[in-house]
Amino acid sequence: MSEKTDSSDVPIRVRADNKVYKAPLLGGALPIGLGTVRIALRLANGRGNSPGAGWPGLIVAILAVVVPLVWFAGGLALRRVKAAITLEDGVLSVRNLWGRVVLLTLESDVTGLHYVRIPVDGHKHRLVITSLEDTPLVLDTRLWEEEPLQRLLGRLTASPAQAPVRQQGTLTWPQFRARFPGARVPWRQVHFWWFTILVVILAIAYIAFFVNLSYFL
Repeated sequence: MSEKTDSSDVPIRVRADNKVYKAPLLGGALPIGLGTVRIALRLANGRGNSPGAGWPGLIVAILAVVVPLVWFAGGLALRRVKAAITLEDGVLSVRNLWGRVVLLTLESDVTGLHYVRIPVDGHKHRLVITSLEDTPLVLDTRLWEEEPLQRLLGRLTASPAQAPVRQQGTLTWPQFRARFPGARVPWRQVHFWWFTILVVILAIAYIAFFVNLSYFL
């Protein structure tokens, strides 16, 4: 990094915003709860000529749903605590879900804010932050608190950084990689359909495991 630029501005901290993940979970809470009870009772009591597994089946069915939900909620809580974008004393830093620093550069070294559309499923808009020496960083702006993020971006476009804002439009993966070498996008987004197939296979295996487990307890 080049020589540090002093700044008397108030530090800005942008925390992770999990509403994108929480909204569908909260919306599906009732169907998930009713479905869990129905499956648990069916596994416990059996159906037709199929014998039930009794109390073990009831407990296993409930755990099969509760354990992933607890794991998911724990991941959101960890992201809320650990992930952050900070601009302080002229230094811009970004920490991921695990608290690992994925970008550390001087405010004055930021060379551009690039808005792009890439071929991922769902929300395709991304913000790419480029700097003099660091690898370009790809952000999904929906996943960060909106108001402090806008203040931070406003600071980056003002002096001393004066980072230009560029609308890059829609880019294919080869175009994206050529324009932003080294920029990382999660594998599940780059290969969405393969990821979906893998999730379906794992979900079937997960259900089969717990259904059979209840009969061995």
